[in-house]
Amino acid sequence: MLLIAAGFSAPAAADPASAIAEAEQAVAAAEQAEPRGPAGEALDTARRQLQQAREALEKRRKRDAELYAEAAAANADLARTQARLDAARAEVESRAARNADLRRRLLVNQEGR
Repeated sequence: MLLIAAGFSAPAAADPASAIAEAEQAVAAAEQAEPRGPAGEALDTARRQLQQAREALEKRRKRDAELYAEAAAANADLARTQARLDAARAEVESRAARNADLRRRLLVNQEGR
């Protein structure tokens, strides 16, 4: 019994308001990445979950609010990461096309000599 009294009981629930604030920051960061396609869908999901978290907090359903906020943050992070990946892929494709064009020009110039 002494161990329980010493602080080995179940941890206190996290503050749902701070979880919502973190989710808001994650959504804002994802919006800056301008996600499209599946990444945009993940951002839409994050926005819906963030709204659900706010509504749950208003109804004093703290655990639900925290879970929705955590899911919103995760989906926002997914959207941001996927958008960054999509942008990197587009950049690679653009550079590959530019390299192919330069190679073609180089071959044409060498044949002309």
